[in-house]
Amino acid sequence: MSSPSSIERMEQLSALISEKTIVLTDFLASKEPDAPSLSVDELADLSVFPDGNEPFEARAELIKATRELHDIVLGPRESLRALAWGSTDQLSLQAVWEFKIAEAVPTNGSITFDDLSAKIKECAGKTILPFQLRILLRHAMTNQVFCEPQKGTVAHTQISRLLATNPKSNAWVGFLTGDLFPAFANVVNVMKRWPGSQEPSETGVNIAYSQDLPFYDFLQLDKGRAMRYSRAIESHGSSEGTEISHGVVDGYPWANLGDATVVDGNLGYVSVAIAEAFPRLKFVVQDTKGMRSAETLGSVPQSLRNRVELTIHDFFDVQPVVAEAYLFRHVFHSFTDKYSIKILQSLVPALRKGARILINDGMLPEPGTLSYVNERRIRTLDIVMLTVTNSGERVLDGWKDLFRNADPRYKFLRAWKPARSQLWFIEAEWDP
Repeated sequence: MSSPSSIERMEQLSALISEKTIVLTDFLASKEPDAPSLSVDELADLSVFPDGNEPFEARAELIKATRELHDIVLGPRESLRALAWGSTDQLSLQAVWEFKIAEAVPTNGSITFDDLSAKIKECAGKTILPFQLRILLRHAMTNQVFCEPQKGTVAHTQISRLLATNPKSNAWVGFLTGDLFPAFANVVNVMKRWPGSQEPSETGVNIAYSQDLPFYDFLQLDKGRAMRYSRAIESHGSSEGTEISHGVVDGYPWANLGDATVVDGNLGYVSVAIAEAFPRLKFVVQDTKGMRSAETLGSVPQSLRNRVELTIHDFFDVQPVVAEAYLFRHVFHSFTDKYSIKILQSLVPALRKGARILINDGMLPEPGTLSYVNERRIRTLDIVMLTVTNSGERVLDGWKDLFRNADPRYKFLRAWKPARSQLWFIEAEWDP
């Protein structure tokens, strides 16, 4: 069967977009959650969930179809040009974050470019001239970041106001455009300088910042950067399909552990969420000293402090805590096999028969088996991990090999993706 012509494909996509838009709008109208809008004071998120329901599937198909129609109408040559200068999107957004422009624009109303320049100097202590603002912000406006309600004035859209009002969204943008932007530009240089490297100190971050520390040690040199990373991870953890409630709290049968201690190699908010739902569990949350601050230490509610303890431990060191389960969320994708195996081997002295290793992390799909949105998300995360740690996401066999190569006494049990989650659970048992 021959493929449809370009004109036929455009007609097919147009019909599909119309059909799926009706499905989505009918759902929103029936539930009355409305839809997100670029206008200030409107919703920032669309209230459909990844549990296989028709509105969610319609939304996924809409995103894919509108993108394909956009690319066809743009044409291959122009699409290639657009890809090549897509870094300018990062540049204008980086400037918005670096100069605290969102915070300087009034929450309601507008401000002239001249007055905005003075306001930035007053609030951020940095000089950016009105003509530079016009160049950068009018570019950002092509991505719906700010708008120009009257010529020569700047006002918020919903997107830009999130930078001013949502600390986690602000941290996410700052981490990606401020901290990692230079590193992305050096990944190819890394591959040429250190071909085949598995070392976490031979990355785009090392070249960009002219330093020889692994990424997580480098983070700890700057408290502001470390806190920005922590908040960015929380932002990622609350994004669609990575929410704690659906991906972790409801994604594993925690009640089956009974009266158990769980060691959590994470920042603490994961353990807090699970502890609130399962009162028989106790948690020992481990992280390195540099990632502990007054803010993180104070993040455990008073009512849970007898069951959630924040401690200092490097998971490359011998594990000192004997527990029924060891939870690692978004940890192993940060390390190559060489170092992931070392983490698993460091657990061995504390393991007792039946102890569970629970990994909540990404799983690389077969190409084309996920929706466009989900496949692009995990492929992008794969590049981020390559940039910062020389690592990446794993396929199912890669997870199995990890346990087998760490110690044959690890028994791989299963891997599954909870409903409404983008992350998987990978579970193994200590079976000496």
